[in-house]
Amino acid sequence: MELSGEKLNKAADYAEANFKLMWKLFSEEDRGRILTGMDEVSEYIRTIVRDSYIVDSSPIYWLEFPLIGNPCTDFSVGYYADELPEQIHIVGESLRDKKGYFEHFYKLLKENDKHNEVCLEFDVSAGEIKRPSYGSIPYMVDDFTISENKKRIIDNMTLINQTDRIDEAISIYDKSPEYWKPYYQGVSDVRENLPMRITWLLDDDCKQVYKEDPGQLKKDLESVGAVMTDATIDQMLEVLKLEGTVELQMDLSKDGHVLSHIGLCVSSDYYYQSTDPMKIYEDYIKLGIKWGIADERYKCISPENKVIMLPYYDEERGMIHKRISMGLYILKFKWSHKGIIPLKAYYFMKSNKMM
Repeated sequence: MELSGEKLNKAADYAEANFKLMWKLFSEEDRGRILTGMDEVSEYIRTIVRDSYIVDSSPIYWLEFPLIGNPCTDFSVGYYADELPEQIHIVGESLRDKKGYFEHFYKLLKENDKHNEVCLEFDVSAGEIKRPSYGSIPYMVDDFTISENKKRIIDNMTLINQTDRIDEAISIYDKSPEYWKPYYQGVSDVRENLPMRITWLLDDDCKQVYKEDPGQLKKDLESVGAVMTDATIDQMLEVLKLEGTVELQMDLSKDGHVLSHIGLCVSSDYYYQSTDPMKIYEDYIKLGIKWGIADERYKCISPENKVIMLPYYDEERGMIHKRISMGLYILKFKWSHKGIIPLKAYYFMKSNKMM
């Protein structure tokens, strides 16, 4: 049964008010202006928060901002499958045709306990607020084999009407070395060349391969069609020398060739595998400063996540609490055919109602 316009608007009002509260906490001590160029939440982001909201859900939001140059931000919305409501009601008309996309991941969770996350990524800095890129991330998954990944690719591409891209996605994973673990797929139908994001996890075993034979990285990249300069390869090897699992990102164009941008992301989750997470964070930042792709604004964030409990009155349950968590999600090093580009930080914000 569809919800009335009044109920959808009420849900959107809640989502907007909830996000503004998280933004207020994030932007304390002038962080909002320094990191994103905004004192208040922009109209673009408010629109996305409202339109992308699934009624009775707890989305996770990411701000994506550079750590040097003019402050700005892109914006992503994610939903964990285990937190999706049984009945999917999307507020924004432009996203309602993707109802089946969310229902699939909810069904997948119920059937085999796969904790997948559905991502909607908006190029806010380019003025795009209605048409996101779509992606899915397999969390709590031990099987990173190509056979398991093929099913994720087929499901994901079918749900977003991109079946013509299934073969090219599977092909590039088939070509990759066995110590690259297939991870995430996403597709943009609004960016130039309609890129499909392809990623792998490079763990300690993989990094040991490159430690013993640095020349192997160039061979592995070329095996999947990614041709990088020696200067880029050298910088990638420096990132891979540091502690923590790294996510390797590439983009495939509509015609199947690898585009010139390549990324290495390090997740804040992995900082906590060390006794000194701040040191690991600063080690990556030092590379950014050495290469001229980060400045002092990195001091506005840290790898330590914040958790804040706030009292909240719920119309159905009375006085409860909100659990707000926020913090650094990943740092992304990225290269183009012109060389390295500004270091970016992804900062997450999430709110859950607690009894």
